[in-house]
Amino acid sequence: MPLLLLSALKYVLIVLIWLFFLFAMRAVWRETRRQVRTTVATNLVAVPMNEPSPKVVPVGTHPIKSQGKVLALEGPYAGKTFTFETPALLGRDAGCSIVLAEDAFVSQRHAEIYLERRHVIVMDLGSKNGTFVNGDPVEAPMRITKGDVIQLGKTALKVVAK
Repeated sequence: MPLLLLSALKYVLIVLIWLFFLFAMRAVWRETRRQVRTTVATNLVAVPMNEPSPKVVPVGTHPIKSQGKVLALEGPYAGKTFTFETPALLGRDAGCSIVLAEDAFVSQRHAEIYLERRHVIVMDLGSKNGTFVNGDPVEAPMRITKGDVIQLGKTALKVVAK
C-alpha cells in the first residue's frame, strides 16, 4: 500500500509541475503580447501648443477622395470613432480633419492619410514623436489596411473602414 501511495504522489507531483510550467508560460506570453502593443508610447516628448512646423509639407494636394473610419483604442480618446474624408490631416490644430487636441504628445500637424491608386497611405509630417503603424515607425509614406493600428503620441487609432 505505501508503494502505491508513493507512486500516486509521484504522478500528482509531475502533473503539478507541468501545470506550474504551463501557467508560467501563459503569463510570459500575455506579458510579451501586452508589451508589444504598448511599446510605442514609452519615450514621448510633450509638444508645446504653439509649436512651429519644422518643415513645410504640401498637405491635401492629393486629388483622389475616399472616406474612412478609425477607432481610438488608447489615449485620451479611447472608445471614440473618427470618420474622415481623404486627404485627412491628423494633429492638434483645429484645422485638422481628425483633431487630437487633448493628446499633448501629438504635433499640431502630425500625420496625413490620403488615397493613392486605390491604396490608403499614411505619412508622418515631421512630428517630434513620430507616427507608427502596427508598432513600426512611418519613415516614408506607408500603406495601411483595415485592422492596422496607427499610433500618434499616446493615441492609438485602429483602421475600422477605408
